Amino acid sequence: MKISLEWLRDFLPTATDPHRLGDALTNGGLPVELFEKHGDDDVIDVEVTSNRSDCLSHQGVSRELSALLDQPMRLSASKPGESATRTDSATKVQIDALYLCPHYTARIIRNVKIGPSPAWMMRRLEAVGLRSINNVVDVTNYVMFEMGQPLHAFDFDKLKDHRIVVRRGAAGEKLMSLDGHAHVLDSSMLVIADAVQPVALAGIMGGQATEVTDRTVNILLESARFDPLVIRKTARALSMKSDSSYRFERGIDPTLPAAASLRAAELILQTAGGELLAGLVEAGATGYTPKKLTLRLSQLKRVLGIDVSPADAVASLRRLQFSPTSVGDNIEITVPHWRLDINQEIDLVEEVIRVLGYDRLTTRPEISIRLQPIDLQAKAVQKLRDTLISAGYFEAVTFSFVSDLLADDFKPVDATALPRAHPAVRKADGRLRPSILPGLLEAIQRNEYQGNEQVKLFEIGAAFWTDKAGAIQERRRVGLIGGMDLREIRGVVEEILTRLDSTKPVKIVPADGPGFAPGTTAQINWDGRFIGYLGLINPSTTAKLSIKTPPPAAELDVDELLRGFSPLPTLQPLAKFPGVHRDLSLIVSESVRYEQLDALIHRVRPEHLEESQYVTTYRGKPMEKGQKSVTIKLIFRSPQRTLTGNEVESAVKVITDAAGQELHATLRI
Repeated sequence: MKISLEWLRDFLPTATDPHRLGDALTNGGLPVELFEKHGDDDVIDVEVTSNRSDCLSHQGVSRELSALLDQPMRLSASKPGESATRTDSATKVQIDALYLCPHYTARIIRNVKIGPSPAWMMRRLEAVGLRSINNVVDVTNYVMFEMGQPLHAFDFDKLKDHRIVVRRGAAGEKLMSLDGHAHVLDSSMLVIADAVQPVALAGIMGGQATEVTDRTVNILLESARFDPLVIRKTARALSMKSDSSYRFERGIDPTLPAAASLRAAELILQTAGGELLAGLVEAGATGYTPKKLTLRLSQLKRVLGIDVSPADAVASLRRLQFSPTSVGDNIEITVPHWRLDINQEIDLVEEVIRVLGYDRLTTRPEISIRLQPIDLQAKAVQKLRDTLISAGYFEAVTFSFVSDLLADDFKPVDATALPRAHPAVRKADGRLRPSILPGLLEAIQRNEYQGNEQVKLFEIGAAFWTDKAGAIQERRRVGLIGGMDLREIRGVVEEILTRLDSTKPVKIVPADGPGFAPGTTAQINWDGRFIGYLGLINPSTTAKLSIKTPPPAAELDVDELLRGFSPLPTLQPLAKFPGVHRDLSLIVSESVRYEQLDALIHRVRPEHLEESQYVTTYRGKPMEKGQKSVTIKLIFRSPQRTLTGNEVESAVKVITDAAGQELHATLRI
């Protein structure tokens, strides 16, 4: 924000050296890097942080400099003359959305003469980057930059029924703003209306219908306070930014509207003449209750690491107008109404050291580090992430809101999606995601559009839904998508589970899963617990995004993975004797699943069988239709000696005999 030193001296007569003032503000947390000359005036550009809305005015910066430099500040009360006619006899104010506009004030000034502003006012406005319009409009801008309160002047005679209604916009209502743009409104926006139609976007910009022009005679002066969130959302939705919205978005001193209105009325009478009706019409209230906080001297030392005397702490807070009082080892303060950023004790610690100077803080040549126990959950998540990265997957971060196209495709069985967010929060794609996979699918789509068709992605994040009991569930999930085929993604899933705990059995059972193509999906069980699904994404889902080929994917419950994580690896001594490998090819009916063969092998488990592995499945001649050949690799080993061929063949025969009896399997020669 640009600050004119000529203007600043109205409040701080000693404000003469711009570089000294700039250093004081910079050291106090409001950086100044730009110094300009504007005629005989010096202008400094102050970088005001978003929490210091009280410094978005010359009065606010003067107050800050007064504390930092320990110099007196000069303020004078506005006392414009008023007529015998009361304001409430000429207009009415009604607030229909009190939580969006807690306080609205209006004054009436009659018989003004619209014309150019005096030279001193134009000079000061130009110094801070504003062009002069006319004396009444210039006064509203002048007071905003002087005191920090945005105001607006309406042509009173153009207001239908001569009254103000603060309300939400109606869907489809239109407003032509002062900048010449037409805007279509909706119910998420707050408007200032007369008895018939909107005449301004609250806190952002007025409308052309009630603009102050050369023909204006009577004006209604608005000074109000609006909810920061509704101003920010409306300004973004309509791509409108103004000096008013900039201030309202950051919060306004609740006691400022009435005082700023009086100051503006005084300046309008000086520059445009006219008759100020007595009093003001207001709706709502300031709602201001002084905040009281306690600062412990022990906390001051603990945080700052230096000794600060009670006298220095009290003096610092007094310079900031915090009305400090020492009570034993504590300091009781009352937060000034303009300091919206002061809410807790730590804020007071910062204020004390800002005034005393950050150069009081000392540095130590060494630091101490306290060892923390290993977070096993964090270790498990990192192992999960490392496994996926080593398998060629790239980590993605997608939105927690799901696309409307995919909102119901991946919803868990017996679950319902959470209700849509309010349109003011999110118009489109307004549901929280019930799965990680929709966001990853959209990422696959964007990569395909860019010519990258072999991308492999994963994401660890939260998914949300309502279970059949009506309770809202939030579960951490890991989703992975992409790769050559289902075997690859199954291998990655098995590798994840092996690295988390190699001793727990993994069982992958064919079962349909939400969002996956029927007949290609399997349910993943680990140590007897269901942890997720893997399979091909349903073609009907990928068709919505115009993805060329349904990719393989998997989604696992991270909390279940953490439950099963074993931080200590299981070690086995290296084998002293060689293993003997045999490939067993069994011809079985098409209806026999590999899971049945695997279960049979582990049940009969002949002597010295160490491991069995799936190799391949073959269909075709010379087998009959409805038959297939499943090849399994068997590994035999003895810890005491090298096995003979006869011993291995006898063990293989145990398996083939059992498979023949139970599954009608025959040995493929």
